[in-house]
Amino acid sequence: MKTYKIGPITENTKISTDIYKMLVDVNLDAKPGQFFMFRTEDFRNEPLLSRPFGVCDDEDGKLTLLYQVVGEGTEIMSGLKEGHKVKILGPLGNGFDLSDSKDKKIAIVAGGIGIAPLLYLAKILETKADFFAGFTYDPYFVDEFKPYVKSVSYTSYKNDGKLVTDLFDPNDYDIIYACGPNPMLKAIHEKNKKAKIQVSMEAHMACGIGACLGCTVENASHDFIRVCKDGPCFDSKEVFG
Repeated sequence: MKTYKIGPITENTKISTDIYKMLVDVNLDAKPGQFFMFRTEDFRNEPLLSRPFGVCDDEDGKLTLLYQVVGEGTEIMSGLKEGHKVKILGPLGNGFDLSDSKDKKIAIVAGGIGIAPLLYLAKILETKADFFAGFTYDPYFVDEFKPYVKSVSYTSYKNDGKLVTDLFDPNDYDIIYACGPNPMLKAIHEKNKKAKIQVSMEAHMACGIGACLGCTVENASHDFIRVCKDGPCFDSKEVFG
């Protein structure tokens, strides 16, 4: 059974409106696409339930996560200071399948905070990908991808009226890795007739290990799958048919 690792926060920086980047002094030894459950060490004094975050980066003994302030829990996180100790349970779930990615034409596609688990993927891939990102408002975190991908393209719906799916044709690629809102993932799947698409699903989780069934979603066969235990990375055909 996995146990929590405890480490101090070494950085907790606001990088855009309601978007924060946090570094924790923990070596998780994760694979791209895996996630972890986060909570404060002294949870009795800080009512922060464990919550899932994708591994944004995991190297040199530092775990990086991006998060968006959307409620009480993430508001508490945004106020945590350097040196504050937190508890990390992970790595959890199944990451992206990279076994057939070498020398293929690859796209990495992010929607909003779905950008979070994709940097680590871009760094690990043997073949550089084209990176596409879509945001509602101002873009963030895209410059971090530039050393590790062939090209970077992004859009802001409120500024230019375009979605990330307007930036590329899925049929131009052999493999697509995507993370973002379900309508975005489904739109990429429905436009595609050629590429192998892997999607990282987002869901509310309570335990992260498949016990509570709080993150189940219905798949294309009308079966219920657990995003935490069976995913969070799936072949898009399994999810959307």
